[in-house]
Amino acid sequence: MKDLSRRGLFKTSLIGAAGAAGMGFAHTAAAKAAPAGAAATYDAIVLGAGPAGLIAAITAHDAGAKVAVFEKKDRPDGNAIFALGSVCGWGTRHQKEQGIEDTADAFYAMMMDVSKQMGDKALNRCYTDNIPAGIDWLESEIGVKFGKIRPMPYPRLGRTCRVEGEGITGGAQLVQKLLAACAKRGIEIRYEHKAIELLRDEHFAVTGVRAATPEGVFDFAAKGGVCIATGGFSANPEMVCRYIGGWATRMVLRGSKSTTGENISLTLPLYAKCVNMDQMHNGPIIGSTHVNPADVLNSGYGVQVSTSGERFMDENNTYVIKARTCAQKTLDNQAWVIVDSECSVLDKVIPKFDRLNSPYGKANTIEELCKQVGLPVEKVTKIVKEYNDALKAGKLAEMNPPCTYKKPHPVAKAPFYAVPFQGGMTATFGGPLINVKGEIQSMDGRSIPGLYAAGNAAGGIFFHNYAGGAQLGAATVFGRIVGNELAARAKRAK
Repeated sequence: MKDLSRRGLFKTSLIGAAGAAGMGFAHTAAAKAAPAGAAATYDAIVLGAGPAGLIAAITAHDAGAKVAVFEKKDRPDGNAIFALGSVCGWGTRHQKEQGIEDTADAFYAMMMDVSKQMGDKALNRCYTDNIPAGIDWLESEIGVKFGKIRPMPYPRLGRTCRVEGEGITGGAQLVQKLLAACAKRGIEIRYEHKAIELLRDEHFAVTGVRAATPEGVFDFAAKGGVCIATGGFSANPEMVCRYIGGWATRMVLRGSKSTTGENISLTLPLYAKCVNMDQMHNGPIIGSTHVNPADVLNSGYGVQVSTSGERFMDENNTYVIKARTCAQKTLDNQAWVIVDSECSVLDKVIPKFDRLNSPYGKANTIEELCKQVGLPVEKVTKIVKEYNDALKAGKLAEMNPPCTYKKPHPVAKAPFYAVPFQGGMTATFGGPLINVKGEIQSMDGRSIPGLYAAGNAAGGIFFHNYAGGAQLGAATVFGRIVGNELAARAKRAK
């Protein structure tokens, strides 16, 4: 995520009449014109109009199922519309055309390494084995355009296919393409249909959903079952407090305000086994403007201080850890990184702050800088001097907390900059555990008949962190798997 303008761009393109947006919402209007509140029977119902849900719906339709997508908002409003739109994979034609060598085993090892070996092995192997075909499908069947793979550090390496946004974010463009594919197929998308309960028979098999609609509450039957693709619970403060901790509720939301935990609230009454509930992805953000200062935090330059003028973490941490630690160690979830004019990324970061009128500090002395942004002058001036002295003496690791920069730089050349940041929450990783068929697992170790999950609604794949683009990759892989499973189950029920 880069800045606040993403939401505006997406909203404009959705409502506009041209291109895929017009195609997708022409179908939406038709669906609303029908008796939207009337109960109906489908082969499959998918909850959530994000990439995972739309992919599941398209796949189920193409396998012969009558499918409907229920979206609780009046338009798609999940995390994907804020995303850059990378899909992480291996074995693609893009790798081959660019001469990038990769293997399934190397990719799988990377996925497990990033999750600290805590990601579900079977799910990560399933992702690995199916992502090449998934990326090809997005191109050939959905019309997604990927740009040239860019060289990137581990773990992405030459593995991320970036969706070409064409004026909006890549994630929003992906949603647009999927909506257009649904419209082409005549797939019904029911907006303002919020699932409030899963229907089940006497054998505890899921048979449909009860949904709140503009016309009232109705029951909808699904012969093949229901797929939950509603995302996680990052926008639900009560769940965040319950599963992660009170400190995390003070984090700035980097994604959608609509990810409020239906993957948990709908499945717990069926005794679903929820896993990795304390895990999430974090990143730095400016809450008031949504500017992302990650480049400065990753630059290897500067000293970080809280608003009270204290160093509170190792500056060599990744931006993910820095964002998380900011929320954990400061009551106001506010911090600053102090750098000098030698910082190599200022030419990228400062114009972004200027463009969105996002405040930062710039002055010719540390004292002036502190006065400008409201930091304690004596404390911060002393910290910067101690840092420079320790660097010169080769004793940065002896500071408290230690600083473990591999190639440290002094904070010495004016002008000096104070770049603010807050800890932000991108997405939660926890949810009902699925198996390689996308079936939600119960507490007794069995699949709950007719109940599936895909995308960020599913638990088990990610832990600690994820490779950039892996969330959209997982949405692609498991969305396709679940779509086929729903269609096959519906056929067996006839």
